[in-house]
Amino acid sequence: MRVSVIVPTYNGCHKLERLLPSLESQTFKNFETIVVVDGSTDGTRAALLEWSSKLDDLKVFEQKNRGRAGARNTGAKKANGDLLVFFDDDLILEPGCLEAHVTHQGDFPGTIGGGRQVIEFKTSDSYFHKYRSYLSRKWEMPLLEVVGPVNKLQPFFTAANFSIPRLLFEQLGGFNESLTDAEDQEMAIRADQSGVPIYYLSKAVAYHVDELSIGNYIKRLRQYRKAHLELLTRLDGKNESYLTRAVPFSQPVGLLRKIVYRFFGQPFFLRLSENDRLMGVLPESIRHKFFDWVTTAYGIYHTRLPL
Repeated sequence: MRVSVIVPTYNGCHKLERLLPSLESQTFKNFETIVVVDGSTDGTRAALLEWSSKLDDLKVFEQKNRGRAGARNTGAKKANGDLLVFFDDDLILEPGCLEAHVTHQGDFPGTIGGGRQVIEFKTSDSYFHKYRSYLSRKWEMPLLEVVGPVNKLQPFFTAANFSIPRLLFEQLGGFNESLTDAEDQEMAIRADQSGVPIYYLSKAVAYHVDELSIGNYIKRLRQYRKAHLELLTRLDGKNESYLTRAVPFSQPVGLLRKIVYRFFGQPFFLRLSENDRLMGVLPESIRHKFFDWVTTAYGIYHTRLPL
Protein backbone atom coordinates (compact mmCIF):
# COMPACT_ATOMS: atom_id res chain seq x y z
CA MET A 1 0.00 0.00 0.00
CA ARG A 2 1.48 3.34 -1.09
CA VAL A 3 0.84 6.05 1.48
CA SER A 4 0.68 9.82 0.99
CA VAL A 5 0.65 12.16 3.97
CA ILE A 6 -0.95 15.52 3.13
CA VAL A 7 -0.45 18.64 5.24
CA PRO A 8 -2.23 21.91 4.35
CA THR A 9 -0.72 25.02 5.87
CA TYR A 10 -1.41 28.72 5.94
CA ASN A 11 1.22 30.89 7.66
CA GLY A 12 2.11 27.82 9.71
CA CYS A 13 5.90 27.81 9.40
CA HIS A 14 6.34 27.81 13.20
CA LYS A 15 3.83 24.98 13.53
CA LEU A 16 5.51 22.78 10.92
CA GLU A 17 8.68 22.96 13.01
CA ARG A 18 6.83 20.77 15.50
CA LEU A 19 4.81 18.57 13.14
CA LEU A 20 7.57 17.53 10.71
CA PRO A 21 9.92 16.09 13.37
CA SER A 22 7.00 14.02 14.69
CA LEU A 23 6.46 12.72 11.14
CA GLU A 24 10.15 11.83 10.97
CA SER A 25 9.71 9.76 14.14
CA GLN A 26 6.82 7.62 12.88
CA THR A 27 7.16 3.85 13.28
CA PHE A 28 5.73 3.45 9.75
CA LYS A 29 8.35 4.82 7.38
CA ASN A 30 7.27 4.15 3.79
CA PHE A 31 5.32 7.29 2.86
CA GLU A 32 5.59 10.52 0.92
CA THR A 33 4.84 13.85 2.57
CA ILE A 34 3.06 16.58 0.62
CA VAL A 35 2.88 20.04 2.16
CA VAL A 36 0.50 22.44 0.43
CA VAL A 37 1.36 26.07 1.20
CA ASP A 38 -1.96 27.84 0.79
CA GLY A 39 -1.10 31.44 -0.03
CA SER A 40 1.15 31.90 3.01
CA THR A 41 3.04 35.14 3.55
CA ASP A 42 5.41 33.96 6.30
CA GLY A 43 8.08 32.38 4.09
CA THR A 44 6.85 28.82 4.69
CA ARG A 45 7.87 27.49 1.29
CA ALA A 46 11.40 28.92 1.48
CA ALA A 47 11.83 27.54 5.00
CA LEU A 48 10.66 24.09 3.91
CA LEU A 49 13.04 24.04 0.95
CA GLU A 50 15.89 24.66 3.41
CA TRP A 51 14.56 22.12 5.92
CA SER A 52 17.11 19.41 6.70
CA SER A 53 14.41 16.79 6.74
CA LYS A 54 14.91 13.13 7.55
CA LEU A 55 11.75 12.37 5.59
CA ASP A 56 12.55 10.25 2.56
CA ASP A 57 10.10 11.98 0.24
CA LEU A 58 9.06 15.55 1.09
CA LYS A 59 7.31 17.59 -1.58
CA VAL A 60 6.20 21.21 -1.26
CA PHE A 61 3.53 22.85 -3.42
CA GLU A 62 2.47 26.48 -3.23
CA GLN A 63 -0.81 27.96 -4.44
CA LYS A 64 -2.96 31.06 -4.09
CA ASN A 65 -5.10 30.95 -0.98
CA ARG A 66 -8.08 28.62 -1.47
CA GLY A 67 -8.82 27.68 2.12
CA ARG A 68 -8.32 24.38 3.93
CA ALA A 69 -10.67 22.42 1.66
CA GLY A 70 -8.88 23.64 -1.46
CA ALA A 71 -5.43 22.97 0.02
CA ARG A 72 -6.38 19.41 0.95
CA ASN A 73 -7.87 18.78 -2.49
CA THR A 74 -4.66 20.02 -4.11
CA GLY A 75 -2.63 17.68 -1.92
CA ALA A 76 -4.81 14.75 -2.94
CA LYS A 77 -4.35 15.57 -6.64
CA LYS A 78 -0.56 15.75 -6.21
CA ALA A 79 -0.38 12.52 -4.19
CA ASN A 80 0.94 9.26 -5.60
CA GLY A 81 -0.39 7.05 -2.83
CA ASP A 82 -3.30 4.61 -2.73
CA LEU A 83 -3.98 5.77 0.83
CA LEU A 84 -4.29 9.45 1.77
CA VAL A 85 -3.59 10.49 5.36
CA PHE A 86 -4.32 14.10 6.28
CA PHE A 87 -2.73 15.98 9.20
CA ASP A 88 -3.16 19.63 10.12
CA ASP A 89 -0.02 21.66 10.71
CA ASP A 90 -0.76 22.39 14.40
CA LEU A 91 -0.38 18.79 15.58
CA ILE A 92 2.37 16.70 17.12
CA LEU A 93 1.95 13.02 16.31
CA GLU A 94 2.48 10.03 18.52
CA PRO A 95 5.10 7.75 16.88
CA GLY A 96 2.48 5.11 16.12
CA CYS A 97 -0.16 7.48 14.72
CA LEU A 98 0.48 6.85 11.02
CA GLU A 99 0.91 3.11 11.57
CA ALA A 100 -2.51 3.03 13.27
CA HIS A 101 -4.07 4.56 10.15
CA VAL A 102 -2.29 2.16 7.81
CA THR A 103 -3.21 -0.87 9.94
CA HIS A 104 -6.85 0.18 10.07
CA GLN A 105 -7.06 0.66 6.32
CA GLY A 106 -5.50 -2.76 5.78
CA ASP A 107 -8.06 -4.37 8.08
CA PHE A 108 -11.06 -2.31 6.92
CA PRO A 109 -10.53 -1.18 3.32
CA GLY A 110 -12.96 1.27 1.80
CA THR A 111 -13.57 3.11 5.07
CA ILE A 112 -12.65 6.42 6.67
CA GLY A 113 -10.40 6.32 9.73
CA GLY A 114 -10.71 9.33 12.01
CA GLY A 115 -7.79 9.94 14.36
CA ARG A 116 -7.74 11.69 17.72
CA GLN A 117 -6.76 15.25 18.68
CA VAL A 118 -5.70 15.22 22.30
CA ILE A 119 -5.29 18.48 24.22
CA GLU A 120 -2.74 18.09 27.00
CA PHE A 121 -1.89 20.59 29.71
CA LYS A 122 0.89 21.48 32.10
CA THR A 123 0.46 22.62 35.68
CA SER A 124 1.43 26.15 34.61
CA ASP A 125 -1.26 26.36 31.90
CA SER A 126 -4.31 28.55 32.35
CA TYR A 127 -7.46 27.15 33.92
CA PHE A 128 -9.27 27.68 30.65
CA HIS A 129 -6.71 25.59 28.76
CA LYS A 130 -7.16 22.86 31.36
CA TYR A 131 -10.91 23.13 30.83
CA ARG A 132 -10.43 22.64 27.07
CA SER A 133 -8.40 19.51 27.81
CA TYR A 134 -11.19 18.23 30.05
CA LEU A 135 -13.79 19.10 27.41
CA SER A 136 -11.83 17.24 24.71
CA ARG A 137 -11.63 14.08 26.83
CA LYS A 138 -15.31 14.29 27.76
CA TRP A 139 -16.36 14.80 24.15
CA GLU A 140 -14.44 11.86 22.73
CA MET A 141 -15.35 9.29 25.41
CA PRO A 142 -18.56 8.13 23.64
CA LEU A 143 -16.65 7.72 20.38
CA LEU A 144 -13.92 5.66 22.06
CA GLU A 145 -16.56 3.32 23.48
CA VAL A 146 -18.08 2.53 20.07
CA VAL A 147 -17.19 -0.89 18.66
CA GLY A 148 -17.17 -0.62 14.89
CA PRO A 149 -18.25 2.38 12.81
CA VAL A 150 -19.39 5.53 14.62
CA ASN A 151 -21.99 6.42 11.97
CA LYS A 152 -24.94 5.55 14.20
CA LEU A 153 -23.66 7.76 17.00
CA GLN A 154 -22.67 10.62 14.70
CA PRO A 155 -21.25 10.67 11.15
CA PHE A 156 -18.01 12.41 12.06
CA PHE A 157 -14.28 12.65 11.54
CA THR A 158 -11.89 15.54 11.92
CA ALA A 159 -9.92 16.51 8.82
CA ALA A 160 -7.01 17.40 11.08
CA ASN A 161 -6.19 13.70 11.46
CA PHE A 162 -7.83 11.12 9.20
CA SER A 163 -7.18 8.54 6.51
CA ILE A 164 -9.14 7.61 3.41
CA PRO A 165 -8.38 5.48 0.33
CA ARG A 166 -7.61 7.66 -2.65
CA LEU A 167 -10.31 6.03 -4.76
CA LEU A 168 -12.96 6.69 -2.10
CA PHE A 169 -11.81 10.32 -1.74
CA GLU A 170 -12.27 10.79 -5.48
CA GLN A 171 -15.66 9.04 -5.48
CA LEU A 172 -16.88 11.40 -2.77
CA GLY A 173 -15.63 14.36 -4.78
CA GLY A 174 -13.10 15.51 -2.20
CA PHE A 175 -13.79 18.44 0.11
CA ASN A 176 -16.42 21.02 -0.74
CA GLU A 177 -14.42 24.16 -1.50
CA SER A 178 -17.47 26.40 -1.19
CA LEU A 179 -17.25 25.89 2.59
CA THR A 180 -14.83 27.86 4.73
CA ASP A 181 -15.51 25.76 7.84
CA ALA A 182 -16.98 22.40 8.87
CA GLU A 183 -15.88 20.97 5.53
CA ASP A 184 -14.96 17.71 7.27
CA GLN A 185 -18.42 17.41 8.84
CA GLU A 186 -19.98 17.97 5.42
CA MET A 187 -17.81 15.25 3.87
CA ALA A 188 -18.67 12.90 6.74
CA ILE A 189 -22.37 13.44 6.04
CA ARG A 190 -21.90 12.70 2.34
CA ALA A 191 -19.87 9.60 3.19
CA ASP A 192 -22.54 8.42 5.63
CA GLN A 193 -25.29 8.97 3.07
CA SER A 194 -23.24 6.88 0.61
CA GLY A 195 -22.96 4.03 3.11
CA VAL A 196 -19.26 4.54 3.90
CA PRO A 197 -18.29 3.31 7.40
CA ILE A 198 -16.45 5.87 9.55
CA TYR A 199 -14.25 4.62 12.39
CA TYR A 200 -12.73 6.46 15.34
CA LEU A 201 -9.18 5.20 15.80
CA SER A 202 -8.10 5.13 19.43
CA LYS A 203 -4.44 4.49 18.54
CA ALA A 204 -4.10 7.26 15.92
CA VAL A 205 -3.15 9.89 18.49
CA ALA A 206 -2.07 13.45 17.75
CA TYR A 207 -1.64 16.31 20.20
CA HIS A 208 -3.17 19.71 19.51
CA VAL A 209 -0.66 22.27 20.68
CA ASP A 210 -2.21 25.72 20.36
CA GLU A 211 -3.60 27.48 23.43
CA LEU A 212 -6.67 29.62 22.76
CA SER A 213 -7.84 32.42 25.00
CA ILE A 214 -11.49 32.21 26.01
CA GLY A 215 -12.27 35.09 23.64
CA ASN A 216 -10.69 33.34 20.65
CA TYR A 217 -12.36 30.07 21.64
CA ILE A 218 -15.77 31.79 21.65
CA LYS A 219 -15.03 33.26 18.20
CA ARG A 220 -14.21 29.72 17.03
CA LEU A 221 -17.49 28.43 18.49
CA ARG A 222 -19.37 31.12 16.61
CA GLN A 223 -17.67 30.11 13.37
CA TYR A 224 -18.53 26.44 13.98
CA ARG A 225 -22.14 27.30 14.74
CA LYS A 226 -22.52 29.36 11.57
CA ALA A 227 -20.96 26.61 9.47
CA HIS A 228 -23.03 23.84 11.05
CA LEU A 229 -26.27 25.77 10.61
CA GLU A 230 -25.35 26.19 6.95
CA LEU A 231 -25.10 22.41 6.72
CA LEU A 232 -28.77 22.15 7.67
CA THR A 233 -29.67 23.66 4.31
CA ARG A 234 -27.84 20.77 2.64
CA LEU A 235 -29.90 18.09 4.38
CA ASP A 236 -33.30 18.57 2.77
CA GLY A 237 -35.50 15.53 3.14
CA LYS A 238 -33.66 14.13 6.16
CA ASN A 239 -35.62 13.45 9.32
CA GLU A 240 -35.12 15.18 12.65
CA SER A 241 -33.17 12.29 14.23
CA TYR A 242 -30.62 12.44 11.42
CA LEU A 243 -30.16 16.18 11.91
CA THR A 244 -29.54 15.62 15.61
CA ARG A 245 -26.82 13.07 14.84
CA ALA A 246 -25.24 14.80 11.90
CA VAL A 247 -25.19 18.48 12.78
CA PRO A 248 -24.36 19.94 16.20
CA PHE A 249 -26.41 22.95 17.33
CA SER A 250 -29.38 21.84 15.19
CA GLN A 251 -31.82 21.68 18.10
CA PRO A 252 -33.71 24.73 19.40
CA VAL A 253 -33.06 25.85 22.97
CA GLY A 254 -35.85 26.09 25.54
CA LEU A 255 -36.97 29.28 27.32
CA LEU A 256 -35.31 28.42 30.65
CA ARG A 257 -31.97 27.77 29.00
CA LYS A 258 -32.29 31.00 27.05
CA ILE A 259 -32.70 32.87 30.34
CA VAL A 260 -29.71 31.07 31.91
CA TYR A 261 -27.47 31.73 28.92
CA ARG A 262 -28.56 35.33 28.72
CA PHE A 263 -27.63 35.75 32.37
CA PHE A 264 -24.15 34.30 31.82
CA GLY A 265 -23.76 36.45 28.73
CA GLN A 266 -23.12 39.48 30.92
CA PRO A 267 -19.67 41.11 30.44
CA PHE A 268 -18.92 40.61 34.14
CA PHE A 269 -18.87 36.82 33.75
CA LEU A 270 -16.65 36.95 30.68
CA ARG A 271 -14.14 39.13 32.54
CA LEU A 272 -14.33 36.82 35.54
CA SER A 273 -13.60 33.76 33.38
CA GLU A 274 -10.37 35.41 32.17
CA ASN A 275 -9.10 35.97 35.73
CA ASP A 276 -7.04 32.91 36.65
CA ARG A 277 -6.57 34.02 40.24
CA LEU A 278 -10.31 34.16 40.86
CA MET A 279 -10.99 31.01 38.83
CA GLY A 280 -8.50 29.14 41.00
CA VAL A 281 -10.70 29.73 44.05
CA LEU A 282 -13.51 27.63 42.56
CA PRO A 283 -13.58 23.82 42.85
CA GLU A 284 -12.72 22.23 39.52
CA SER A 285 -16.23 20.87 38.84
CA ILE A 286 -17.84 24.29 39.44
CA ARG A 287 -15.12 26.03 37.41
CA HIS A 288 -15.78 23.70 34.46
CA LYS A 289 -19.53 24.30 34.69
CA PHE A 290 -18.91 28.05 34.82
CA PHE A 291 -16.80 27.87 31.64
CA ASP A 292 -19.59 25.77 30.06
CA TRP A 293 -22.19 28.44 30.74
CA VAL A 294 -20.09 31.42 29.62
CA THR A 295 -18.72 29.88 26.41
CA THR A 296 -22.10 28.44 25.43
CA ALA A 297 -23.86 31.74 26.16
CA TYR A 298 -21.43 33.76 24.03
CA GLY A 299 -20.52 31.13 21.44
CA ILE A 300 -23.82 29.43 20.62
CA TYR A 301 -26.96 31.22 21.78
CA HIS A 302 -26.07 34.91 22.01
CA THR A 303 -23.56 35.30 19.21
CA ARG A 304 -24.08 39.05 18.82
CA LEU A 305 -22.91 39.82 22.32
CA PRO A 306 -19.66 41.84 22.17
CA LEU A 307 -16.44 40.17 23.34
